[in-house]
Parts: sequence; C-alpha cells; structure tokens
Amino acid sequence: MKKYQVNISPTAEDDITRRYLQIAGDAPQNALNWYMSIIEAIENLDQMPQRCPVAPEDEHIRMGIRHLIIGHYRILFVIGDDTVEVLHIRHHSMERKL
Repeated sequence: MKKYQVNISPTAEDDITRRYLQIAGDAPQNALNWYMSIIEAIENLDQMPQRCPVAPEDEHIRMGIRHLIIGHYRILFVIGDDTVEVLHIRHHSMERKL
C-alpha cells in the first residue's frame, strides 16, 4: 500500500492554533482532545487519502480538493504524487469557500 508524506500548510496550522485557543479559553481538556483528534486524522491521511470525497469547494476550481470530516470539522486537502497537502481545517458551519 502506497504511503504519502503529509504536509500541513501554514494556513491550516493557523486554523488549528486559532480553534485550539478558542476552545481552551473555556475548556482546556476539550481543546487538547480536539487537537489530538485532528492531528490523528491528519496523520492517517498518509494511507489511502483517495477514500475521502471531493469537497464542495472544488466544484468550480477543479483542483482535486478533498475533505475528511471529523466531528463538526472538515480537513481540506489535495493529493500530489507522493504527498498530501492539508490546506484548511474548517468548522462545518463556516462558509464553503477557499
């Protein structure tokens, strides 16, 4: 089975940090649990990232953007030859645009 190198873009890192800090303000343990679940999901994109469907954001730009849904969050990413590039982490209520 092919393994991919998973890269997290600076934008996605900012998304993760911002949301972690928002959650931690009220519930530090919940923030840690959320962070660990997101990182685990991202790390698991190293195998079979094609299992995830094309994201609605890709409808008009056709870049092959896919999404993995984890609870109320979506991990948006693209697949290269040997890499998976994580673009954004979005709450399901956020507008679906890049």
